Amino acid sequence: MKIVYRDHYDIMPSMYMKMDLKDQLLSIKGLILDLEGVWFEGKETRGVLSSGEAIVFKTRSVHDGQGLSFLRAIGIRVVFAGDKSGPLGSIIDKINTLPSVTSGTWPLVDCLADTLKKETPVVSIEAWLQKHDLNWSDCAYIGDDRTDLEAMTLAGIKVAPADAQRIVKKIADIVLTKNGGQGAVREFAEMVLDARGVDEGALPAA
Repeated sequence: MKIVYRDHYDIMPSMYMKMDLKDQLLSIKGLILDLEGVWFEGKETRGVLSSGEAIVFKTRSVHDGQGLSFLRAIGIRVVFAGDKSGPLGSIIDKINTLPSVTSGTWPLVDCLADTLKKETPVVSIEAWLQKHDLNWSDCAYIGDDRTDLEAMTLAGIKVAPADAQRIVKKIADIVLTKNGGQGAVREFAEMVLDARGVDEGALPAA
């Protein structure tokens, strides 16, 4: 993988990463994830059941799920800044019932769905940070569009998928080569492992 180091965002086919981020990749303790355009692809398919109930289909990469497992295996907390009522709810329930979680070896994956209904993303995330004795500087935020901007600006490491919108890429410390919902989370996870000299083959799968 080719990494291009620059002090500003430009249109480029290879990964973009600002200088001197290795220390931050070594020290991050939390990962904040947007949903649409990051965990899921930035598109959806709608259908209607015979009962008249509308359903929404979203797609994601299974490799991203393994990437989350790698990060959690090295002690990094993960929170989704989005709505748990859709497909995400079943994914989080599955993750949080794995033996690695129920045994207390890995932390739960959190979701801010309930607080986001009452508060802004920044306020909701700050409550989560306080609960886990974390600061913004301890966390990476992966976002792709305008709704991520305020919270993303505060994060220690600001990360954008390859197909993120330019408003986010302009402030990003890292622009990945993978699109949202297509391996971007796994790519970032591997960057963290590489910075720490961790071989993912030595980590448990889940």
